[in-house]
Amino acid sequence: MIKEELYKIGEISKMFGLSVQALRYYEREGLLIPKTKSSESGYRYYTWDQFEKLRLIIYLKGLGLSLKEIKHQLDKQQGKEYIELLESYSAGISERIKSDMMVKQYLDQKIASMKLANDSPQNITLFTRYEELKVLKYDCVASSFHDSELAVIEFIRKYSLKSGINRVGQMFSPGNLENKEGQTVCSGLFVTEEMFTEKTLAYAKDMITTIPGGMYAVMYYRKPTEESLPYIYQLLDEIGRNSYTLSGNIYRMILSDVGRTRSDEDGYLACIRVLVERNSTQGAADVL
Repeated sequence: MIKEELYKIGEISKMFGLSVQALRYYEREGLLIPKTKSSESGYRYYTWDQFEKLRLIIYLKGLGLSLKEIKHQLDKQQGKEYIELLESYSAGISERIKSDMMVKQYLDQKIASMKLANDSPQNITLFTRYEELKVLKYDCVASSFHDSELAVIEFIRKYSLKSGINRVGQMFSPGNLENKEGQTVCSGLFVTEEMFTEKTLAYAKDMITTIPGGMYAVMYYRKPTEESLPYIYQLLDEIGRNSYTLSGNIYRMILSDVGRTRSDEDGYLACIRVLVERNSTQGAADVL
């Protein structure tokens, strides 16, 4: 073999954009052994016919295969097994794309809702139409932050929900808003389908329901749950003064929970809403 056909490890590193450490690691793992090694200098030399093998290693690593899986494929060198390997990773990529699209859809919806909320007046009641929302509800009673957090943990664990993608929403019963100590009483929790997993669908299929669409009385404000009671009462009062009657539970969601410990800052934003209907007497008056 003529000397010009030999390439030092540093040259291979530059040609393929790999670190010398990576090439030495490939050698230790048995993926790419230098064609020859100088007994005097210790220099490693590769030949051009090893380039194709190195390109394959780089390609498979880019697909996400482990070095162990790559070595197995290089050792086998069977076309059928290689096809099956690529098909398996293609299916995995399809699943990741599906998952990423769901996350993107959730993020786009959250961005839109946060922008809408930030542009909307705060601490006053608005009347807005909402679409139907698929949710999983969890009945519980909590009147302290500690109890609420324990309920959230139990909810996530019991139904194998994703933790971290979104905050769990709260429900309040208009007929039982506070206890004897004046604390806000949470009557239940709910999550939207972005938090569902395959196990959630299996465990709670018959319990998944909807928050109906329609006209809602809505208020945005920057206070945590334990300080929500004045805003809930304000919401209920303005519902009556605007000739509406409420229908069902009050729902509370956190649109942005950045800076919960400094909830007066603009990083934290909560929303309460309740389905409303026009008073029948008011409707008759409108017709006349």
